[in-house]
Amino acid sequence: MGEQAKKLFDDAQKMLNDIIDKKLIEARGIIGFYPANANDEDDIEVYDENDQETLKAKFCTIRQQIDKDQDAFVAMSDFIAPKSSGKKDYLGFFAASAGFN
Repeated sequence: MGEQAKKLFDDAQKMLNDIIDKKLIEARGIIGFYPANANDEDDIEVYDENDQETLKAKFCTIRQQIDKDQDAFVAMSDFIAPKSSGKKDYLGFFAASAGFN
């Protein structure tokens, strides 16, 4: 809003344009979707892409601990189909970085 803020903004714009024009930073990203199901212990099990019986990773989630006048205490595993349902579900991951070059 003030004079200093305007100067800071203008300097940042010049720096960003310099980074883009000279290609000083290279950004990369990757995504993946993997078969997954929730187990009965509030955990998310991630399976091999080619064999849903081979467990590749397990994410231990925690159920909400603070009572906020609510009926249900949720965990991240509540948003993945339970293994006992027989339904195939997926978990998505992504990673991004601009730390190259």
